[in-house]
Amino acid sequence: MKKYLILIVPFLFLLSGCAIFSSNITFTPVDGLSDVKISSRTTPAKISMESDTILKTKGYAYIGFVRLEDEAKSCWDKECQNFECTDNLPQKDMIKEILEKAAAHGGDLLVLGSNAKLEISSTQKKGGPCVRSGDKYIQVSYCCKYGKGYCESTCFREERRTVCLEQGTIYGKKCSFVTSGKVWRQDPELIKDLAKTEKEKKFPRKFEVMKKAYEARFQENLKTGLSRVGPPAIKVGGKYGFQESVQSNKIIIKPQYTDVNYTWSEDLIAASVGERDQQLWGFIDKIGKWVIRPSYQAAKNFCDGVAAVRLNNKYGYIDKKGDFIIKPQFDVAWDFMQGVARIKVGNKKGYVNKFGEVFMEP
Repeated sequence: MKKYLILIVPFLFLLSGCAIFSSNITFTPVDGLSDVKISSRTTPAKISMESDTILKTKGYAYIGFVRLEDEAKSCWDKECQNFECTDNLPQKDMIKEILEKAAAHGGDLLVLGSNAKLEISSTQKKGGPCVRSGDKYIQVSYCCKYGKGYCESTCFREERRTVCLEQGTIYGKKCSFVTSGKVWRQDPELIKDLAKTEKEKKFPRKFEVMKKAYEARFQENLKTGLSRVGPPAIKVGGKYGFQESVQSNKIIIKPQYTDVNYTWSEDLIAASVGERDQQLWGFIDKIGKWVIRPSYQAAKNFCDGVAAVRLNNKYGYIDKKGDFIIKPQFDVAWDFMQGVARIKVGNKKGYVNKFGEVFMEP
């Protein structure tokens, strides 16, 4: 009688729509932790009630989030019409398990976010009616040699059959008790490593954002041309000056410059004086007055209120007063557009903003 009773109980349990109790514990590390090697702790982590700010001042690093979910009851499809969660707490110490998990990932402290909190959530699984079928070759066995009343040898052949390739989704609900919290590790060096890793990981993301914004504008300017109107340059006796227009030929700025830039920008143009191998560049206005005295090995156009200039074989950026807003440090520098400029150091490309923050390609 006991044997039959044992078989009947689980059968009735399944008919009720309740799944067998299950448990799932996960640890989600912070960004950058996978790039840093830390050891596990041999003793379970301890509960802390202190705030994030206080823990940071004590040399603790936030390393991740741990979550333990004990599923107590579930239902599927039509069984969920009158579904109710249980109020019975799980028969185990959830705190103990989560503290051991935190220690296994290197944690010293756990700041609890929830403790055996009852949660009702949706769930799903495959196993419903077939929603997509198709032909498939499968291995089928057959007897290829018979003995006296039995098969001496079994062979296999491929047969084409229609099979279910994808089953429908069954939706349901589940009741779970959840214990979770933040995991902290006392390790001042780890704090430095995580900060360094985070900084390095931000560069590629910011680099791509800057590249997308800058290159679109750059290509647009190449197609449409830049609005940089000013007197056309004229060369007389090996020196450059400027005439009123192409049609009038009236000289308004006498030829006196060794070289000039190809176009005006923001009412200024770069011009140079001195011999070719020792020439210095500055900026003049439309009447030939030096707005920025010749001081640079090379100078490019003003864009967004700043211009790239070369000094001591490195490019930096100046404002219209001639003051450096970004010190010379680049091998190649392009114009600013929308607060960003493309630069190059060695073989690596990058971008710089007007705060002087440099973001190199990954």
